[in-house]
Amino acid sequence: MKDIYDWVPWSRELAEEILNAGQNGLITRARQVEWPGSDALLLFGDQGIDPFSFIYFLAQKNTRNQRPIVYPSVANVFDLTSQLPDLRNKDLFTFPTPTPNATVLFHNGKEFRPNLLWNLFRQAVDDQPQINATFEKVLEIPSVAMTKLTHTLFLINPEYFVPADSLTHVPAVEDRNLRRWDLDRYLRAIRQAKQTLPGCQTYEINMLLYLQYMSSESPLLTADSRFFQVSTRTHSRDCWQDFDRSYAVYTDVSALGPTGRRGEGTSAGYSRDAPHPLTEPKWGDIILVRTASRGRAIGIVHRNDYATPNGLNDRGRLHVYWINKESARFSAQINDMAFSRTEPNSSTYRAFAKAPPYESTFALIEEAGVLDNRPPQLQPAVHALNLILYGPPGTGKTWHTVTRAVAIVENRPVREVKEQERDDRAAVKHRFDKHRDAGQIELVTFHQNTSYEDFIEGIRPVLTGTTSGAADDPVEPGSVGEVHYELSQGVLRRIAERALKDPGQRYVLIIDEINRGNVARVFGELITLVEDSKRIGEEDEALLTLPGSKTKFGVPNNLHLIGTMNTADRSIALLDTALRRRFVFEEMMPKPSHVDIGTDVDGVNCQKLLTAMNRRIAVLLDREHQIGHTYFLRIDTVEALALTFQTRIIPLLQEYFYDDWAKIRAVLNNNAFLSRLSVPKELVRSDLVDSNRSIYELLPSDDDHWTNREEYRTIYDPTPQETGDPATEV
Repeated sequence: MKDIYDWVPWSRELAEEILNAGQNGLITRARQVEWPGSDALLLFGDQGIDPFSFIYFLAQKNTRNQRPIVYPSVANVFDLTSQLPDLRNKDLFTFPTPTPNATVLFHNGKEFRPNLLWNLFRQAVDDQPQINATFEKVLEIPSVAMTKLTHTLFLINPEYFVPADSLTHVPAVEDRNLRRWDLDRYLRAIRQAKQTLPGCQTYEINMLLYLQYMSSESPLLTADSRFFQVSTRTHSRDCWQDFDRSYAVYTDVSALGPTGRRGEGTSAGYSRDAPHPLTEPKWGDIILVRTASRGRAIGIVHRNDYATPNGLNDRGRLHVYWINKESARFSAQINDMAFSRTEPNSSTYRAFAKAPPYESTFALIEEAGVLDNRPPQLQPAVHALNLILYGPPGTGKTWHTVTRAVAIVENRPVREVKEQERDDRAAVKHRFDKHRDAGQIELVTFHQNTSYEDFIEGIRPVLTGTTSGAADDPVEPGSVGEVHYELSQGVLRRIAERALKDPGQRYVLIIDEINRGNVARVFGELITLVEDSKRIGEEDEALLTLPGSKTKFGVPNNLHLIGTMNTADRSIALLDTALRRRFVFEEMMPKPSHVDIGTDVDGVNCQKLLTAMNRRIAVLLDREHQIGHTYFLRIDTVEALALTFQTRIIPLLQEYFYDDWAKIRAVLNNNAFLSRLSVPKELVRSDLVDSNRSIYELLPSDDDHWTNREEYRTIYDPTPQETGDPATEV
């Protein structure tokens, strides 16, 4: 499987040769390359040929028809010695590839800055790049943005850089809005990616993030992923170095019996055709690699050569993507099996999960929901104590808190409750209300004025004749009453004390819009107490004295916190880093193929409609500002669809794009909902307004176009509409 990275040395050598050739040499060689189809690189003369434009233009030729022509030609012209991967295998060319209609040149055909680009190129090629302010100056070039620039830097030096669109998926990355990124944020994100996937090369990191979040195939890690463990001691030696180099793990089948223990091979009655543990792992399963009581690595299965239609292939291998290649010494004794399935209650799993070098990896695994399908007896490992559901508006975050809270309180897998919810949502909601009435579930919404006093405890004014603000003994009508002050308990303290008195049950506090509150002010010193290891009942349990009541307070380990976070909210950038470190983050993205989104709403396919709009929004803005699928649930007439667009979709797009109607029109594929107005002639004649200025007007709500199904079909029709404007497919 290591051949999937064969393009890396080829790409590195090409960058070195471009550097050695210099500007004039690159121009000469670029004109010698055989460029089938578009030759946009050469359209603007010698000044239009720079190293960044050349490399990104070459990446655009990574297509089935053009790759076999262009890449050998480049290798020949630059006299490259590194071997190209198999040109027929698209899987071996998994690197950023611009779409055929993308603008790949690092100039606009008018402004050329080759000296600046060559300066950054020289910095990037180095084995240990020292990137300076040149990076941000390149970002100022028209037609250059963070994604495009980092894509090209990755192609220049895939052993150091990572594309920014991949980095935004790393849980530790704080700011996911690429438009706000600068050099410092980018380099910090690279460091965070390396901390999330320790010991891995950046091209390995990019591959994993691509397969998990960006590939059209199913993600690597899912709720169906299982854990296995393998020893590096096989064939009478330590084979870790070969495991590492070959991206594969294996064991001595001849000495391995069906239970996974050595010495139980064919002599113990094992049949070649019998079911065997080595045939079980599949795509996405997790392999914990160890040497005796020492952790060596964690990988994810790509392919299982052991499994064949005829049983076990005793010369097979388990090909893996490495996601952690750090070493760790385990203090506890673990099992001595050469290979076996392992569960969260096993000694091997616990040893890996608790070892500091693997903490970030297990956070990534849990974020992907891997533990959601464990059997009930393993339920303590299923539900994170601190969880945040995050995603664009309308992706069902608040809806899902009901499902998650019921699963936690009833000590059941989330998947099981989801299945019941599909059949009878009302029954699940009824159980949620029942648990809430019993005091096991509390719900609070954070806002800008939420305070420590609201959440923990504080002094509150109370009118004479009432108790703690209650209305059971109100002040006489017309009388002012006297004010006195009482110590009032906040929602966290109330539910924490109930949970502490009832250790046999689970309690849940749901914090809606958690990113809207000032976390440092709301949690105060108690942010430490919500950490898993600091909970009451854990080894490092911590208690603090509350400043108001002077009582000792701690957070019990049977209280779960579930937060929701809207990634389109501008306040997300202010989310406290202490909160990020203590919560598991679970992304919830739009699901255009949701069963309740119609594919024939008076002739309109709403699933295609949502997919097309989100594809354009992700390019024009970012993936965090997509439109959630709940906006389109159970719409069964074009009139209902029109109302949704008028009252929900268009206002949301206005907020996203700050009333930039040209971009909103692009999201709608230039349909008739927005009309372009001409500039009054008297203003043009007075030179007060540019005659080419675009002015747009939203159709009145009673216009027939809103209920014309063809206008909605236009949105997902790949052919841009003829409107007199330049119509660009996004």
